[in-house]
Amino acid sequence: NNTKKGTEQQMTDTVLGAIIGVGGTIFGVILAGPLTYHFSKVLVKKTHENALDVMRRQEFHSAASKFRANIIYELSDLYPIEQYWDKKDFPRLYQSIPRINSTAAEFRHLVTRKADFDTAVNEYNKYCREIKEHDIFTIDFTSMKKPGDIKPKDRFKNIVEHLLSFADADEN
Repeated sequence: NNTKKGTEQQMTDTVLGAIIGVGGTIFGVILAGPLTYHFSKVLVKKTHENALDVMRRQEFHSAASKFRANIIYELSDLYPIEQYWDKKDFPRLYQSIPRINSTAAEFRHLVTRKADFDTAVNEYNKYCREIKEHDIFTIDFTSMKKPGDIKPKDRFKNIVEHLLSFADADEN
C-alpha cells in the first residue's frame, strides 16, 4: 500500500512538474517574444542613429575642408600674412568678397553657431570694403599708434582666422 501511495505521489509530482515545465515554457515564449522584439528594435534604432551621426560628421569634415581650402586659395599671397603685401594684390581684398560669401553660403548649413558665423562673414566683408590702400602700405610709426591699436594686416589675419575657426570640428 505504501508503495502504491509512493508511486501515485511520484506520478502526481511528475505530472505537476510537467505542467509547471510546460507552463514555464509557454510563459517564457510569450515573454521572450516581446522582449526580443523590444531589444532588437532598440538596437536597430541605436545603430541607425550612430550611422547617421557618422554620416553627419563625414559631411561636416568634407565641407569644412572645402571651405578652408577655398578661403586659403582665394586669399593666397594675402593669408597667412606675408611680411609685405604687393600693392597689385590690394584690389583682391574687395574682389574676394563674392567668392568668400559663396563658399560661406555653401558651408553655413552645417555650422551650429549660425549667428556667430554670419557675424564673422559680415566682419570680413566690412573690412574688405572699408580698408584703404594707404592703411596697409603706410609705414607703421610706433609713436603714432594708440594703445590697443591693431595693425590692419593683423586685423585681417584675426578676421580670417576667426572665419576659418568655424571649420574646426571642436567648435561645432
